[in-house]
Amino acid sequence: MMSLLLFMLAGVTSVNALREHHGELAGQRSSFCWKHCCRSKCDNVTVLSGVDFRYENCTVKVNAPIQQGDERFCEETCKVSLPDGTKEVKAMRKSQKEVQWCQLQPGLCQATPTCSGHTYELKSVVGTWQFKDCFVEVERSGADMCVETCTVLHTNESQQVFVIRDLFAGQCRLADPGLQEFAMDFVEQLEKTALALPIGKYRGLPLIRHPSAIKRFLSHLKKEVLVPEKQAAEGQGWSREITARYVAIIGDLHGQLFNLIAWLIYIKEQYQDKGFSKLEGSSLLICDPQLKYVFLGDYVDRGERGLEVLLLLLAYKARCPEGLVLLQGNHEMPAIWDRYGFKAELWYKVKMRPSTVRDVVQHLPYVAVLPGKYMFVHGGLSPEFVKKCRGKAGRFGTCLDEETAFSLTWADPHDGKGWLESPRGIGHKFGMDIAKQFLESNDLHAIWRGHEQIERGGETRSLQGYYVFTVFSAADYVGVFCLNGRRPVVAPAWDPPMFHLPGEDNSGAVVVIDSEQNLSSTPYLRMTGNQTRQIAAEFTGAQCSKRSLLEEGSQVLESPDLESRDLESFMQENHKRLASIGDNASCSLGEAETNSLKEEVRKILSTAENREFEARKLIDLQGEALIHPERESVQICKCMKRDHVTLEVYEELQGADQEVLDMDINTREHELEAHSDG
Repeated sequence: MMSLLLFMLAGVTSVNALREHHGELAGQRSSFCWKHCCRSKCDNVTVLSGVDFRYENCTVKVNAPIQQGDERFCEETCKVSLPDGTKEVKAMRKSQKEVQWCQLQPGLCQATPTCSGHTYELKSVVGTWQFKDCFVEVERSGADMCVETCTVLHTNESQQVFVIRDLFAGQCRLADPGLQEFAMDFVEQLEKTALALPIGKYRGLPLIRHPSAIKRFLSHLKKEVLVPEKQAAEGQGWSREITARYVAIIGDLHGQLFNLIAWLIYIKEQYQDKGFSKLEGSSLLICDPQLKYVFLGDYVDRGERGLEVLLLLLAYKARCPEGLVLLQGNHEMPAIWDRYGFKAELWYKVKMRPSTVRDVVQHLPYVAVLPGKYMFVHGGLSPEFVKKCRGKAGRFGTCLDEETAFSLTWADPHDGKGWLESPRGIGHKFGMDIAKQFLESNDLHAIWRGHEQIERGGETRSLQGYYVFTVFSAADYVGVFCLNGRRPVVAPAWDPPMFHLPGEDNSGAVVVIDSEQNLSSTPYLRMTGNQTRQIAAEFTGAQCSKRSLLEEGSQVLESPDLESRDLESFMQENHKRLASIGDNASCSLGEAETNSLKEEVRKILSTAENREFEARKLIDLQGEALIHPERESVQICKCMKRDHVTLEVYEELQGADQEVLDMDINTREHELEAHSDG
């Protein structure tokens, strides 16, 4: 018994000694730290504010966690290197699955202003503003910027303005220079710089780094351009009339900035000999009354740079409002952003909520018309639209309400006659007979639309001189631009399963038409994903890694981190996404429904040039419809079962092809043997 007691006392003595030793290391001799905030974990962590710098020499001085709202943080004191020297900052640390989220604590701003004497060079007008008599607005300042109130003298009048002092760039700029100044800055930063930066490293993009600048720009654009244009349009403002001779038609981009840059370069080069005026401050855009750009919607989701694509297009719209028509697609709505990436991208990059963006894009039109020629729309025709807008001579603003206009974004054409239910679960498919009758009643000859992934970027349907053209501009759909020095996981952090490596999955296309000439042939301008990457890389100077797959024909990158991309793996990834929508209820398709589906899928796949491509489209479209809250879990369950039927038919057809191939090989071998014997 005495031995046991002595052993326990020795153990207590050892524990006390250990506590005292660690207490000395922590600068607290009296007690050992048993709490979460015992040692630094922020050293060498990159700050999560879009700025490229690291915390160094971090220490923990307070062991007790700090409560902020519903969350608890550990406070660390670190050093950071800034243009004006090394500063000591506070980092608020939260651990999550071994990842240290070290937020920069506000407080870098000093009471002493530093913007007095600085100048700001205006781009939209000739002139330089010099700031003087500045003082710090502490309450308005943030983690990596200070706000100062300064006096400026311009046009012989003095004015007080808010000035942002960027702590990491060492610059002072106007907090709200106005729409045109914002737009010119966005064009300059996004055309040349954005693509060359790794995702989230926005040190070279001051406006993107500060969400307040984005919000002010969007607010100006809405009030000064989009709302007045909508009010000036006929009827409820959901349709626009085009009068230019040349029309450049660009389909779905889905966050692929490299495709947008490449297509704009291509279009500019095609018309450089016509003397068209270029947009001041832009290296890419033509701004001339003779040419109009029509974008068919779906600017965001599924791609890695949806924010950059949307901001660049809106900046173009601000700078050249008569030169662009930006149509709404089915991916211009928060319900689908939640499932296909843009909501997560917004929060990851700029901590912005979707409502801020939706408040602006909801004022974009759904339809554009070149009278006597063409209509432009994201999806196609719907029964409601045809009923309300038949015989209106293309003046669709008089018959379109928002609900009817929205129905157009989910429509697709089909090769048969009449209306069919869409495999997307929302909207309809329309036959060429319906397209012909509707176009004829409005003295139009073609529908230009996007919405549908096409293997070669463009597709044409026609009936007796009436056409439906599909233009899909996202070459290598959901493929990232390049590895850009990143490890081969490659996908942006907000949703890795959504993306794949740079490759050649599908071509993209754009169209430039001369409205004074009749269409005598399919007018698509096509490029592969690697071709558009190469053009964009050369223009921006983006330094992609040697394994970036920019080389033509390179499609495979060996990496243990990458999953197989066969059809079954693709389906499983889709099912993971569907499973996050709701519970997997028990369900069955039924024999009749299963057989009908098999027949439909077999018909599509048996005639497809690329069977796997078409099978992926079917699986993708069935999942896309389940974005609405009213979709019950049993429908998700049925969607998954329909995908398995699609996979079954695909494998059955592949197997049949293999049997035929084997038989052909055997036949050829027997023929060769017989010939040799003879």
